[in-house]
Amino acid sequence: MSSSDAQSVPETYPWRLQLPIYASGFFNGNVYFLTGILIPLWALIVVGQDQAFLIGLIVASRQVLPVLLAIHGGALMDRFGARRVMLVFGAIGVISMAAFPFFPFVSVIIALQMLSGLAESLGWVGSQTLVGTALKGHSTYTGRLSFALRLGGFLGPWLCGVAWHQFGPTIGFFSIAGWIALGWIAGWLVPVREEKRSEADGPFRFGEIMPRWSDYVATFRMITIASVALVVAVTFMRQTGSGMQLSFYPVWLNQLGINAADIGFMVGCSHILSASTSLSVGAATRWIAGHWLLVITIAISVVTIAVTPLLGADYITVPGVGKVYFILFGVICFRGLAQGFNMPLMMSIGMQAVAAHEQGKIVALRGSPLTGSHRPLFRSLWVPSPKSPGLRSAST
Repeated sequence: MSSSDAQSVPETYPWRLQLPIYASGFFNGNVYFLTGILIPLWALIVVGQDQAFLIGLIVASRQVLPVLLAIHGGALMDRFGARRVMLVFGAIGVISMAAFPFFPFVSVIIALQMLSGLAESLGWVGSQTLVGTALKGHSTYTGRLSFALRLGGFLGPWLCGVAWHQFGPTIGFFSIAGWIALGWIAGWLVPVREEKRSEADGPFRFGEIMPRWSDYVATFRMITIASVALVVAVTFMRQTGSGMQLSFYPVWLNQLGINAADIGFMVGCSHILSASTSLSVGAATRWIAGHWLLVITIAISVVTIAVTPLLGADYITVPGVGKVYFILFGVICFRGLAQGFNMPLMMSIGMQAVAAHEQGKIVALRGSPLTGSHRPLFRSLWVPSPKSPGLRSAST
């Protein structure tokens, strides 16, 4: 594992190189949250609110190809270069997203979900891979990428939600297509000369884009490296906590009588704190070894979400603000602080453990079923009915 000394002083790179990479993460890393709002709404319109399982199937289908082809996508980036693959799948993402409102048929929606889901996944894998190849995966730079990701996660869903609400589904989908297009432009602006040479420098052959068993073997063999094994293990744990926050956490708070606005405020503050701590990861690794900081913050993030059912819903009333659930608010913010540290550390520790021509594979490995990344697929199949007795109205 990399020592804190090796992490402490990163090489410096021009902002002309850094900014487009961070911008690509700002856009590419948050498409999931945009579609997570609009796709269920579109499914409700197309199939009706009484078809809960079908809505869940439409939502879940987005994860099928990313789960099956994550490692293959990472191998393609190692073979052809992350920027090139990002641009191809970015274009596919724009076209497939813009096509949604013109094909209101379940079979076509599922097909578009699968295609755009793969494009979204490889766009985010590409942004991370560029940090590994062009910026050598130092925690300072992965922290900045994580900061950009958090900012995009704060702004993107709000902007696309407003577009849907004010102008309807067609403009809503076009707003996501435009968001993806901006990610494509950011990738295009990454200086070509800064990307490491890919393995395929000769003439293009169609067989080179097909999945190879050897790529999967080489990727899973990385687990024999101690740093990679640690990253895989903590990614699994992180996915467990994040899965709880994205599914059961808001349901539990709602059952306690906390309305949607208060839940959104608490989670939003958590994301803001997470973004702020991401920028301090590089400095923190000068004082504590990166792998220990990763283990500690992962433990904090899992424990803080796991203890939520034990905390109750005590609150104080602040004039002009209303109810403040100070215990729940403090715990979710503490989790946000930890999340801000552990995500960039997972990136940097894994990236610095492998060679430059394997950066795509190591990023893809964290998104493979081995780390529990398939669980959103199955979790999406559970869609609570609006009439479920356990759910309170958001206006409560």
